[in-house]
Amino acid sequence: MSETTPPPAAPAAAPAGRTASDIKRDPLVLVAVSRDWEAVTDAKEFANEITLIVDRARIVSVCRAFKDEGFSYLVDLSGVDYSKYPGHAGPRFGVVYTLYSFNANKRVRLRTFTDENTPIPSVTDVWKTANWHERETFDMLGIQFEGHPNLERILMWEGFNGHPLRKDFPIRGIDTGARIYPEVFPPGGGPKPGSTGKDAKDVNIFQGEWNTYGTWPAAQIAGQRAAAKTQQPAAPELAAVVAETAKPTQEAPWHNPDLQLPERMKMAEKGSLKDKLFAAMAQTDCTACGWDCEGYANAIATGETKDLTLCVPGEQETEDMLKKLMSAG
Repeated sequence: MSETTPPPAAPAAAPAGRTASDIKRDPLVLVAVSRDWEAVTDAKEFANEITLIVDRARIVSVCRAFKDEGFSYLVDLSGVDYSKYPGHAGPRFGVVYTLYSFNANKRVRLRTFTDENTPIPSVTDVWKTANWHERETFDMLGIQFEGHPNLERILMWEGFNGHPLRKDFPIRGIDTGARIYPEVFPPGGGPKPGSTGKDAKDVNIFQGEWNTYGTWPAAQIAGQRAAAKTQQPAAPELAAVVAETAKPTQEAPWHNPDLQLPERMKMAEKGSLKDKLFAAMAQTDCTACGWDCEGYANAIATGETKDLTLCVPGEQETEDMLKKLMSAG
């Protein structure tokens, strides 16, 4: 009789994921969770690490239960803005507490949620190190922590206009205050809506009037012109600047702010797309767009930005030429 090779054994099926109730009963977390079972509203597991969703109002008692059970180290406390997260339908912000037990050599995450107006109870009475974590989360995202002993900004100055890690904060940033514009702001000061001629909607918060800081005339003029456009330029205050680098070179003879647009485009007609985009700029290297002229051209050519409206000194003429070049492909 001929022998045949038996077929290979089928791979073992992956174990089904545990339910939230199963995870809450895991020996690592069971004792702590049992102290307030209903406070833990959901549980998830990823890469063999447990995340527990906790009712906002009871986050302090749950944190204290975990500390009592050996999770003495608050590794991190950070915020998350879910406003742009696909499919997210709950409160806008989450706060994540990463805990570590030295005895078990294990981590557990706690997560709670809140909206823009409802504070989260501070856990500074559980872990003193939460003080700076909560201050940074407040500074970057605007999440309030009720009961914090000194909830003030820790990275940005008091009065900074916005919270930089919110999803609606301008990616291009905003003006950086006295360090860049000493003639506008007092030492240590920074921008408020309207203080540099920019539309208040250019940042994500606006609270009350601000009359302390002056308005640089160039900023006011640029801001008024820009207000009629659908997108605000990055830094209209710089529009009148002509940098020392705004000089023609052998590689870029069109890099001359004294030349008219048609003349510059003629010089670059046999060049690459980037060369033509570069020639279309105002050639001042003012950095109002966030780059020098060549850098902005390269950013458009490579797809780093699709915004063709940022050349403030070039005005509509440059914008129209950029659109023409990009539509020609």
